[in-house]
Amino acid sequence: MSARPAHQAHALLAQPPLRAIITLAAPTTAVMLIAALSNVLHTYFVSRLGDDAIAAVSLVFPISMILITVVSGGLGAGVSTGIARALGAGRSGDASALAEHAIVITVTLALTGSVATELGARIVFQLMGGSGAVLEQAMLFARVLFSGLIISFTVGTFDSILRGAGNVRIPAICSSLSLCLQVLLTPLFMYGIGLGLAGAPLGTLTGQAIGLVPRSLYIFGARSPIRPRLLPRALRRRHFVEILRVGVPAALSAALSYISLLILTGTIARFGTADLAAYGLGSRLDFLLFSLGFGVAAAGLTLVGMAAGAARHDLITRYVVQTALAAAAVVAIPAIAVTWRPELWIHLFTQAPEITAIGARYLRQIGPTYFFVVMSMVLASSFQALARATVPLTVMVARVALVVGGALLAVHIFNCGPDAVFAIIAAGNVAGFVALAALFRAMR
Repeated sequence: MSARPAHQAHALLAQPPLRAIITLAAPTTAVMLIAALSNVLHTYFVSRLGDDAIAAVSLVFPISMILITVVSGGLGAGVSTGIARALGAGRSGDASALAEHAIVITVTLALTGSVATELGARIVFQLMGGSGAVLEQAMLFARVLFSGLIISFTVGTFDSILRGAGNVRIPAICSSLSLCLQVLLTPLFMYGIGLGLAGAPLGTLTGQAIGLVPRSLYIFGARSPIRPRLLPRALRRRHFVEILRVGVPAALSAALSYISLLILTGTIARFGTADLAAYGLGSRLDFLLFSLGFGVAAAGLTLVGMAAGAARHDLITRYVVQTALAAAAVVAIPAIAVTWRPELWIHLFTQAPEITAIGARYLRQIGPTYFFVVMSMVLASSFQALARATVPLTVMVARVALVVGGALLAVHIFNCGPDAVFAIIAAGNVAGFVALAALFRAMR
């Protein structure tokens, strides 16, 4: 058993870089595309309940993304890179132990997150500008969604374990199953059974729970490339450190990104429900396209980690450059489309003239920067794979400080409108890429 996953790691490194990137990125990116379509339908089902429902979900969205991304993008980066480096160096036993310790961390975070959100969500939504019917609908949506964090977090961690071992097929199949079920169950719960807005998160969690079953059978079964136990053989400080030295900075970086989204959502909300709804639709598209970028960046993370573990430094720069270009290519068509015709996206959910006008201004400014964001994701993942996760964290701290600080000054001191906030976000997207690219070049 110990030789098999190490052999798989070196087989990937033996492939031409672009072929290896496509091998790992294609299934994950395909799933992200399915997820994008599923989320479009999810947003559409919610939008049928009216503008208040769109605004309510816009309040919940940044918090849900903070929680999910902290685990999938933060802890997940620590898990994937740790396992990839271990397998690249031929240490299969350490790879299994890292998976076991990741499960312990995941369960702890899920239980803590569910309790914390139940106690503090209302206060946060009020600070973000939620009130009246919008606030109550946001609380209903959040209470259902956050009660199932143990499901969502475990899905993310299991997928990170498998990706770290170079297995993207099982996560792709299981995620596709969950997303298809979500598309079917969400309208059934919302309208067929009559649960209304609460049916939307319930459909998501039910689909995830069903998709978790085959993941579990595979990871803990005889066919797994690594064979962790549900309960660790022994808790070791060094395994927690291996995960958290990358996972904590990556989680903080991801959390900061969505904390800035939360603050910016509250800033936009002061202009009215139409502005909040428009910004919510725009930021939802941001997330969908960045998810496609994540699918490609995850491939780069695994390959760079394996190359580092195997001391194949000659491959690292080639992986990073080619992965960044692949990520830009993946988002090219939708980015150009929404910049040219923003209503192609907005009119999927609402025909309201005011929301359409505000949303169009947002997409025309942000759309051209999508290329820079996904390439930044690749660079950040590469630093994490090299166990230098504090570099992208430092850049994220600077970017968030500039964007959030600039937006607050523009609105509260200079009395600017939402267009100024959109311009500041766009500038921050470009600046983040420039900084990461310069630092990576200096490091190499």
